[in-house]
Amino acid sequence: MLIIAERINATRTSIREALQKRDSEFFIQEALQQAEAGAHFIDLNAGTEASREVEDLKWLVEIVQDEVNVPLCLDSANDRALEEALKIYNKDEVMINSFTAEDERIRALLPIVKETNAQVIGLAMGEGGIPQSVEDRMRLVALLVEAVERYDVPQEKLLIDPLVVPVGTDQNQGRLFLETLTAIPREYPPLRTVCGLSNISFGMPNRKLMNRAFMGLCIGHGLHAAIIDPLDRKLLSVMYSSEALMGRDEFCMGYLTAFREGRLEK
Repeated sequence: MLIIAERINATRTSIREALQKRDSEFFIQEALQQAEAGAHFIDLNAGTEASREVEDLKWLVEIVQDEVNVPLCLDSANDRALEEALKIYNKDEVMINSFTAEDERIRALLPIVKETNAQVIGLAMGEGGIPQSVEDRMRLVALLVEAVERYDVPQEKLLIDPLVVPVGTDQNQGRLFLETLTAIPREYPPLRTVCGLSNISFGMPNRKLMNRAFMGLCIGHGLHAAIIDPLDRKLLSVMYSSEALMGRDEFCMGYLTAFREGRLEK
């Protein structure tokens, strides 16, 4: 499972305040803790104030990139912010989060993806918002695949987010996500899938319990990557054990290594 660490997101009050203060040590520690917990990418989202996002995202990249030994995921709908951040980015690998199946987003973002050889997250969402059936989401997945092919971006660089909608708004949303998750590799074997896992529990009590249960279900249905808090040790324990149980962890080495390193929690 590819772990994209979600904690540096300016929608969180502590992150927004630290960003306004330019508290570099705060962000270095946030990034280091997430990398040490097992993150494969550190997501950076500076997008709460449009007038500041270009400079804020660029500053975050400058502060974080040399402090961690994992690549970054640049999380923005502001194409200029992405372009400016990528100008100073100095790692070999990068991920961009994200684009939709809308023509404007495709034309704006995919040339950047092609130029930088980035991995990119594509959202199964179009002009009409989030579809409410597997078939409609798969039609948007087809548009995302056609778009990357048109811009000569390999399918292997595309991660599809089928979109997690809170079950508190509709009890069928978890099942709809999981059914879409299994449909994608049947149609497009090279594609990987990703999700913002904790969206499933928004508005519900004891959210972490629901997130952990959903993690196990998602792995059982083939999820490849998740945008999560890697400091939630119980969530990662569910991830390691679920991957071992599903035959996705050769000789259970990931589980055993996590156990030996003291990263599993009951």
